[in-house]
Amino acid sequence: MNEDQFEQLLYEEEGTTLDFKKQQYLFSKVSDEEKSELLKDILGFANAWRRATAYILIGVEDVRGGRGKIVGISPNDHLQDHALQQFVNNLTNYPVRFHYEAFSFEGKQIGIISIEEQMRPIYLKRDYGKLKKNEVYVRRGSSTDPTKPALPEEIASMRLGASQEDALLSMQFCHVETEIPLGSSLVCESEYCEIPPRHSIPDLPRPKREIWQSDVLDQTNHNFYRELADYEYKRRLCQPARLIVENSGKIAAKNVRVEITTPNQSEIIAFEKAALPQRPSRDRFANPVSLRGIRSIHRNPGAVEIESPPGKLIVKADFGDLQPGRCVCSAIFYIGSRISQEIMLSAFIYADNLTVPKEFILKISVSSKMTSMTFEQLKWIGQFRHC
Repeated sequence: MNEDQFEQLLYEEEGTTLDFKKQQYLFSKVSDEEKSELLKDILGFANAWRRATAYILIGVEDVRGGRGKIVGISPNDHLQDHALQQFVNNLTNYPVRFHYEAFSFEGKQIGIISIEEQMRPIYLKRDYGKLKKNEVYVRRGSSTDPTKPALPEEIASMRLGASQEDALLSMQFCHVETEIPLGSSLVCESEYCEIPPRHSIPDLPRPKREIWQSDVLDQTNHNFYRELADYEYKRRLCQPARLIVENSGKIAAKNVRVEITTPNQSEIIAFEKAALPQRPSRDRFANPVSLRGIRSIHRNPGAVEIESPPGKLIVKADFGDLQPGRCVCSAIFYIGSRISQEIMLSAFIYADNLTVPKEFILKISVSSKMTSMTFEQLKWIGQFRHC
C-alpha cells in the first residue's frame, strides 16, 4: 500500500471491498467470542461478491459522503501478521489469502488488512466463538451479519462464478516521457498570463518592397502577433499530462474506456494535444495547417478527447482491448488552472466485460502564478525568439 492508494480509499464508501474501523480488533488475551469478530469480518470479505482486493482500514473513522477521518491507533496495538495467519487458517476449510500491514499516514499509525480475491466458499471446520462450522459468512453491502449466512444457491453460485472473472483494471497518472506510473496524484505548475486584448494587437507590418512588386507576392502573416499571444497564453497555462491503464487480471478487457469529470469549476482548462497552437511564423505560407476539430476515423489506443459541456470538463480516453498484464498509456493532453487549487477528479473505467464500472479518485494539485504581458514584451518575444 502506498500513500496515493490509501488516500484514494479514504474517499470511497464502505461496501464489499472496504471497511473502516475506528479501533483495533480485540485479539490478544481475550475470549473466543471477542476474537470471532475479526474472524467474521475476514471471512465475510473473503466470500463477498467482488472483483477486487478488499481492505479493512483500522484507525480510520467512516465519514458518510466525505473523506474518512484518520484517528490512528497505538503502535503497540498492531497485530502480528503471522499470528493472524495461524489463527484464521487453522480454523478454515482451506487457507484464506490475506495480509496485515502496519501503515503510517499523516503522522498516525493505521492497520490495514488486505483480503485478496480468491476461491470461495470459505467456512469454519468447527464452531468458534459466536460463529458456526460449515456456515458461509458473506459481506453484503457494508456489513457481515453472522445471523444471515449465505443461502445454498448463493454458495453454488460462488463455485460457478469462479471462472467468470471480470478484468482487473486500474488507472493512474504516468510520466509524459518515460511512461513511469506516478500514482493517483499529479502536481503541476501553471502561469496565468494576461495578454493584451486581441483587438488591440496590431498586424505584423509588411516588409518594404519595390514599387513593381505585387501584393500577391506578399507572404506576411498579418496575424503573427495575435497568434503569438494565443500561443504564449496556452503554453504557459497548461502542462502536459498522461494516464496509464493496467489490466492485472487473468482475462482480456474488451473495449476499455476512461472518463474523467472535473467539478463545476470554471478556472480549469484542458486541451487535446492537437488543439494547442503551434509556434507561429511571420511567413503566412510557413504556418502549419491546423487540424483542430479533425479526428481520424482510426483511433489509436489511448486516444484522448476533451469535451466542455456547460459547467463541466470531461476527459475521455479510448484504450481498446487490454490483454492480461498489459499497460497502455493515453495520448498527451494538457491541463491547467488560472488559480492555485487542489482538484479532485471523478474517474471511471468502462469495459464491455466489466460488470460494474470501476471508480477512482484522481487528484491534481496546481500551483498557479499570475503574470501580465504588454504588447512591447510580446513584440520582443516575437523578435528575439525567431519562429
